[in-house]
Amino acid sequence: MARVSRTQTNVIKKQVNGWRVAIYIRLSRDDGNIESYSVKNQREMLLDYVDRCGEDMEIVDIYIDDGFTGTDSDRDAFQRMLDDLKRKRANCVIIKDLSRLSRNYVEAGHYIEMLFPILDVRFICLDPELDSFKHPETVNSMMIAMLNVFNEDFCRQTSAKVRKVFDLKRQKGEFIGGFAPYGYQKDPENKNKLLVDDEAADVVRNIFQWFMDGMSKYGICQKLNRLGVLCPSLYKQSKGQQYKNPHSNDNPVWSARTIDSILHNQSYIGDMVQGRYRIKSYKIHTQICVPADDWFIVEGTHEPIVSEEVFDTVQNLLKRDTRVAPKQDKIYLFSGFMRCADCGRAMRHQTVRGKHTYYLCRTYKDRGKELCTKHTIREDNLYLAVLTAIQKQVAIAVSMADMVSEINKAPTVERDSRRLVDAIECKQNELNKIKRYKTNLFGSLQDGDITKEEFRDMKAEFDKKSESLQESIVALEKEYQKSICGVNEKNQFLAHFMKYQNITELKREILAKLIENIYVQENGNIVIRFRFADEYRLAAEFIENNERLLA
Repeated sequence: MARVSRTQTNVIKKQVNGWRVAIYIRLSRDDGNIESYSVKNQREMLLDYVDRCGEDMEIVDIYIDDGFTGTDSDRDAFQRMLDDLKRKRANCVIIKDLSRLSRNYVEAGHYIEMLFPILDVRFICLDPELDSFKHPETVNSMMIAMLNVFNEDFCRQTSAKVRKVFDLKRQKGEFIGGFAPYGYQKDPENKNKLLVDDEAADVVRNIFQWFMDGMSKYGICQKLNRLGVLCPSLYKQSKGQQYKNPHSNDNPVWSARTIDSILHNQSYIGDMVQGRYRIKSYKIHTQICVPADDWFIVEGTHEPIVSEEVFDTVQNLLKRDTRVAPKQDKIYLFSGFMRCADCGRAMRHQTVRGKHTYYLCRTYKDRGKELCTKHTIREDNLYLAVLTAIQKQVAIAVSMADMVSEINKAPTVERDSRRLVDAIECKQNELNKIKRYKTNLFGSLQDGDITKEEFRDMKAEFDKKSESLQESIVALEKEYQKSICGVNEKNQFLAHFMKYQNITELKREILAKLIENIYVQENGNIVIRFRFADEYRLAAEFIENNERLLA
């Protein structure tokens, strides 16, 4: 490390006509509840030193960083102190111990051995006793360098321990954030638990509903700003929380980015989602995104604000390529649902002469007829065709639900299910018996009751029977599933389509719940791919398998 020359020390002596003292205090969460590290105790110790040192000292300021780690040099009070030292407002720094200055040994060495001497600043530390003016040799000793290394290593170990504790809490679904997600508040009796904040929760519900109604994210934030609804950062501050959004300016308002974050937040269905960001290292506090597969997600830890159905519908809409009409807050009704039946690309929305609106193939529009054709359809015709198709699908669901209900009333359904359960249980008992025989077989071989050849023959026979029984059990379980699948209102196809028995108009919310995509063929005809195709097949198979029970 660099050493301070005697010339520099002499310069300080000649220039000093009294010491203008900067007292620096730092307390971090890593210090825990150690009483001697408290801000109060540090202040008392440092003020007491100034009073009893017998030197001409004037305290110009006390700089306090509360809640800042020593590996981060970007501390508000610390940076303000450095500015004051450079402006010659102070020429002496006093701290309690070396770790208060920094837990990064490279930075600590830079301040003590380079910056302070260059600025003609006297450096005093109480533990260990250091004074760059009275005893300059102590500042440059190997012991100080080693202490700085130990301080950094302590921080590294503490960081690893804290991370381990936090990860354990995350795995248990305990909230460890500094501030609850907008719409929630920390439980006053348990800071690791979230409670619904009714006022903000109503805003969250409105955001989800407006988006399902077809409003764009920009349109939603504009509406909230017009209504005078406080954005999350201002709302938290209004509740007395010391919150500052690092991404907002001095006049924070609702933004499309905030709306997008809320719409994607799984916390609103009652799941605890944590660990989405992490710092690069204990020395570099820049946050980086963590892949979704590595997040800590624990389901059902707190009361939901929106239902899973609403959340899933919104996620379905968010995945789609949506375009917003110029100077409008609404998303086009079919935006994100339309596909060319041949090239598969999204369809483009276009208004001709201000009268009729069409959808046409984006490939054709962008690159010409050499790669694809128009595949065009008027929006009003599309609207009517989709509405009619949904109404027909709803009618099918109603008819199937009636048949399922009638089948369920037949006592033979329950008898068939019971018969299959009994058959599965019987086969499973046989399989368990064979497993026991195979276990005893090894004992018989070891005891000499059977020969190796007899062992091989008997084991092969048992393996054959075991394989046959396992195949029978799988077949019976499939038959049992067929006998019970689709027999109640939990079947997703029946449950979703039955809700719209009186549908007379289309909304984006309805499209998101019922339709995957709409494909436009070259002649303008459409093919609709509905959701819940697998559930439809299960219900249809159930009806077909029990058709004999229908009147």
